[in-house]
Amino acid sequence: MATSRHSLHRHLSTRRRILCAALAAALPFGAQAARLDYDVSMRYMHSDNIVLQAANEISEDILSPQVRFDLTHDSSVLTTRLRGNVQYLDYMDDVYQDDTRGEFTGELEWTLLPERLTFYARDSLSEQSVDSLAAFTPGNQQKINVFEAGPTLMARFGETMRGVLDLRYTNSWAEETETFNSDRYSAAARLLRPLSTTDTLVFNLEAGQTEYDTISEFYNYKRYDAYVTYLSELSKLNLDVSAGYSRLKPEGADGTSSALFRGYAGWQVAPRSQLSARASYQFGDASTDLIQRVGGPNEPGNSSDPVVGQPGDPTLQIIPDTFKQRFASVAYEFTGERLVIVGDVFSEQLRYLRDDSFDTDGVGLNLNARYALTDRLSLNGTAQRYRREFTNTAREDTDTIVGAGIAMRFSRHWSTQVDIRNRKRDSSVGSQDYTENVVMLSVTYYR
Repeated sequence: MATSRHSLHRHLSTRRRILCAALAAALPFGAQAARLDYDVSMRYMHSDNIVLQAANEISEDILSPQVRFDLTHDSSVLTTRLRGNVQYLDYMDDVYQDDTRGEFTGELEWTLLPERLTFYARDSLSEQSVDSLAAFTPGNQQKINVFEAGPTLMARFGETMRGVLDLRYTNSWAEETETFNSDRYSAAARLLRPLSTTDTLVFNLEAGQTEYDTISEFYNYKRYDAYVTYLSELSKLNLDVSAGYSRLKPEGADGTSSALFRGYAGWQVAPRSQLSARASYQFGDASTDLIQRVGGPNEPGNSSDPVVGQPGDPTLQIIPDTFKQRFASVAYEFTGERLVIVGDVFSEQLRYLRDDSFDTDGVGLNLNARYALTDRLSLNGTAQRYRREFTNTAREDTDTIVGAGIAMRFSRHWSTQVDIRNRKRDSSVGSQDYTENVVMLSVTYYR
C-alpha cells in the first residue's frame, strides 16, 4: 500500500509540474501566441446492459457533466499542446459508484539554446482495462499514465551533417496494476545526412534500461537498437522508413535479438483524398504502445464519444512483459464539402517473451462518417469491428460497435446531439458474450 501511495503521489506531482511549466512558459510570450478552445457539456446516457453480461442484464441511466480543453502555443522558444477532459459520472440507479474521470495528452518542446539545446516533455493519461480479458465495464477500468521528459543536444558537422543526442526519463504508472509501474532511462545518438532538398538519411544508436518498482528481479531489462531511417517529403508523398537490429538483455537471463522495421507512407491521392499505410516488426511493451499509439481525448466540438467508452487501445494488455510485434494498417481519409469519411483496417500479432497466455493475433477496422445536411444540421455514423484470437488459450473474441447520430448547431456557442449505439461481443468463452444498446443526448456550450 505504501508503494501505491508513493506512486500515486509521484504521478500527480509529475503531471502538475508539466502543466505548470507549460502554462508558465507560455505566458511571457503574449496571448496572441496561445490558443485555447474548450467546451462544457451535459450528457445523458441510457444503457440496457451497463454490466456487459450475457445474462442478468442491468440497465442504467447516467448524467455526466464534462469539460474539454485544447491549449496550443507556438513561438520561437516554446511549442506546446495540452489536450484533455474531466467528467463526473452520476449513476442514477447506483449500479456503480459515482466517479470522476479525466484524460490528458500533452507535449512541450522548449528551446533553451537555438540549434543547440532543447527540453522535451510528453504525458499521456488514459483509461484502460484492469482485466483485459473481461468486458470494459465501469468496474473494469483504471487510469494509466506515461510521462517522458529530457533534453536534446544538437551539433553540426560540416555544412550539412547534423548530430542529435536525446536523453530521456520515462515513468509509467497504473492505478490498479502495480506491477506495471516502472522507470526507464534511455539515450539515443543520431546522425542526420541530407541527400537532397527532400530526402534525408538518419543513422540511429539507442540504449535504455527499464526498472520495475515491484518485480525488478524478474522483469528489469536493457535494450539496444541500431537502425537507419530514410525520410522523404515530396509534394504528394511522404515516406518514413527505418530498418535495423534490436537486442534485449533481461536481468539475470539470456538476451534475445530481432530485426527492427518501422515504415510509414502517406499519399495525397487527390485534393480531398489521402491514403496512408504503416507497418512494423519490433520489440515493444505497454508503456511505449500507450504513449505512441493511444489517441488523446476528443477535441472540443466533437460530442459523439460515449459517456462510458472503449479503452484507448483495445489490443493492449497492462502487464510488464515485453512482446515482439508485427503490425500493419492502411487508412483512408476523404474530406468533401458535405461528406467526411475516415477509415482504417489493421492487423497485429503479439508474442510475449515471458507469459505466452496473452499471445494474440488480431484484425480490425474502423469507419467514421459525417454528412452535413445543412450548415447547422449533420448526420454521423460509426462502425468498428475487432477480432482477436489468443493463440495459446483457445479463445477468440469479436467486438462490434455500430452507431448513428444527428447533431444540430443552434448558434456559434450552442449545439445538441443525439446518438444511438449497439455494442456486441461474440466470444468462444460463453460467459463473455454480451450485447448493449445505448442512447445518448448531449447539450454543449463552445467557447
